[in-house]
Amino acid sequence: MNALQRLDSWPRTKRPLPWVFALFLASIFLLPIDATQLKVHLPFSSESDRFFAAFVIATWAIGAVLAKRSGRLRLRPRGWATAMIVFFAIAILSVVFNFDRITNLGEWATAEKRLVLLITLVGLFAVFSVSLRVTELRAFGVLIVVLASITALGTIYEEKAHDNLFYSTATTVLSPIAEVEPAPTEAGSDPSAPGRPMISGPTRHALSVATLLGMAVPFAIVFAAGAPSFRRKLLWGSLALLIIVGGLITQRRSGLIVPAVAILSLFAIKPRQFLPLIPIALVAIVVGFAVKGGSISVISQLTGSENKASDEGRTSDYEAVVPDILTHPAIGRGYGTLDSLKVDTYRIFDNEYLGELYQTGFLGLLAFIGLILTPVVIAVRYAARKDNPLRGPPALAAAAGILGFFVAAALYDILTFPQAPYLFLFLAAMCTTAASVEKVAPAPAPRALPRRRPRRRRAHGARPLANPM
Repeated sequence: MNALQRLDSWPRTKRPLPWVFALFLASIFLLPIDATQLKVHLPFSSESDRFFAAFVIATWAIGAVLAKRSGRLRLRPRGWATAMIVFFAIAILSVVFNFDRITNLGEWATAEKRLVLLITLVGLFAVFSVSLRVTELRAFGVLIVVLASITALGTIYEEKAHDNLFYSTATTVLSPIAEVEPAPTEAGSDPSAPGRPMISGPTRHALSVATLLGMAVPFAIVFAAGAPSFRRKLLWGSLALLIIVGGLITQRRSGLIVPAVAILSLFAIKPRQFLPLIPIALVAIVVGFAVKGGSISVISQLTGSENKASDEGRTSDYEAVVPDILTHPAIGRGYGTLDSLKVDTYRIFDNEYLGELYQTGFLGLLAFIGLILTPVVIAVRYAARKDNPLRGPPALAAAAGILGFFVAAALYDILTFPQAPYLFLFLAAMCTTAASVEKVAPAPAPRALPRRRPRRRRAHGARPLANPM
C-alpha cells in the first residue's frame, strides 16, 4: 500500500462513509438502539437501529453516485457473498410457498417485519464489504476494542451500582427526538430472590451484551500478541482482561463460552503466536473470579440445578416441534413467522439454528450456517495466516469473533437482538476486505471515431446529364 492510500484511510480521511461506519459501531456498543423509538409517526417500526442502518446505506448510495473513479479495482475472493445470497433467496421462497398458510394464520405482520430487517442486513453487509479498505482494518479493530472496553466498564458499574448508565444517558441525551424504554436491569433489587440478576448493558438482554463483548475480545488479544513493546502488550492485555470481566459479570453462559471459543480459535489458527499469552489468560481468569469475590456463578450455572431447569424448559419444545419440521422439511414454514415475543403462541427455542430450521427448512439452515462460516474460511485461507500487518491480525481477530458468534447462535435466538448480528456483518466484511486484492484499473480504450464517407465533388460548372430516354 502506498503512502497516498494510507493518508486517505480512516481516521485520516475526509471521506464521510468511514466516519458513518465508526458512528454505527459506536451506536452498537454504547446505545440501546433496539430500545429507542424515534418520535416520528411512520407506518412501520421506528427503532433507531433501522434508521442508523438506513443512514449507512443511503450515505453509500449517494457517495456511489457522486464519487469519481478511483482508478483502482478490488478483486474479492470467489464466493464471498454466495451463502448470503442463497439464504436470502431461500427466505423469500419460504414465504412465497407458504403464502396461504401465513395469510390464514395472520402472520404477515411478523413476516414482513423480519423480511425488511433481512433486506437491511444484506444491504449492510454489501456496503461494508465494498467500502472498507485494507488500510482501515487495523484502525477499526482498535475502535472495536475501545468501544468494547467502555461497554465492559459500564456493565461492571451496572452490576456494582445497580444503575444502567447506557439507558439513563440515552434517555437524557435523546429525549428531544426519541423515547427510550426503561432499563431491564434487575441487579441488586432483591438478593434473596431466585434466578440470576439481569445485567444488560446497552442491550435488552444480558445474553446480547455478553455476546457482543465476547466477539470483541480477539481484537485486544491479537493486538497484544503483535505489540512491539512490553508496555503495549500490557495495555492490550489489560483491555482484553477488562472485556472478559465485563462479559463474565453478566452471569450468563454466553459470557464464558463466547470469549472462550474466540480465544481458543486464535490458538487453533496460529498457535505459536499466542502461546506466550497463556500467563495473561491465567491472570484474567483469576481476576475474573476476584471481581465477584471468588464466587462467579457462571461456572456453576453450567451444571447447576437452575441452569438445568432452564435447559429443560427450552428443550421440552424440541420434541413437540418435530412434526412441524417434518411437514415442511425443505423450505420451512416461512421466514419471519416465528415471533419470539409471543411466548403464549409460539414455541421459543432459544436456539437460532433450530429457529431457522423451523422457518426455512434444512436448505435455509445450511445456507445460514454457510453465511456465518464463509468469512472465516476466506480469512483463514487468504489472510489470517499471512504476516502482512495490515491484513493478517485484523482478519484473524475478525474470524475468531465470528466463530464466537457461531457458537452464541446455538445458545439463544441471536437475530432477535440486533447488536451481535450487526457486529457480525462488520466482522464478515473485514474478513472479505482482508482477503481482497487491489489492482490498477485498466484504462478505457479510446473510442474510434466514425469514418466519414468521402463526398463526391462535381466539376465546376458541370450539369447533370439529361435523361437519354
